[in-house]
Amino acid sequence: MSQRSLLQTLTALVLLRAGPQDLPFSTGLLGAAIGATALINVPIIQRFTPDTSALLQIALLAGYNLAFLAGVLWLTGKGPRLIQSATALFGADALISLVGLPVLLLMGRPDEASALGALAFLGLLVWNIAVVNHIFRATLEWATPLSLALTLGYIFGGSAFVRMAAGV
Repeated sequence: MSQRSLLQTLTALVLLRAGPQDLPFSTGLLGAAIGATALINVPIIQRFTPDTSALLQIALLAGYNLAFLAGVLWLTGKGPRLIQSATALFGADALISLVGLPVLLLMGRPDEASALGALAFLGLLVWNIAVVNHIFRATLEWATPLSLALTLGYIFGGSAFVRMAAGV
């Protein structure tokens, strides 16, 4: 798959028009997706939690995300879908974060946010939930209510885990 084709597939994924099954099975691509999301999120993390290492938070979240996904896939007997599903999750996160980066950097700290900035942040959060739910629904072949519950546990559980483990 060419880089252009890959970018088109990831764009279709975040627009809910493609699924993880449309991505190639590639551990190298998974590593690149993890690296891209880490690189894009470093300035956001540094801005909003300057007292804690951004790399530590990224490593904790990446580990949580992979362990959560692997656990769910193992429990449901869909373990072979791990690489493509993880690539979809990290690739989608990279694209959503790239779109949100200017908004989040201009918005300022959450306690200083303007109403417009807070609304933009809420829009990004809802978009992220929709995309992650789309990926889980396609990966697990679950009905929307079940995949949405899993999605919320995944997203908010990851945030809680990083806050607890990193002391943020």
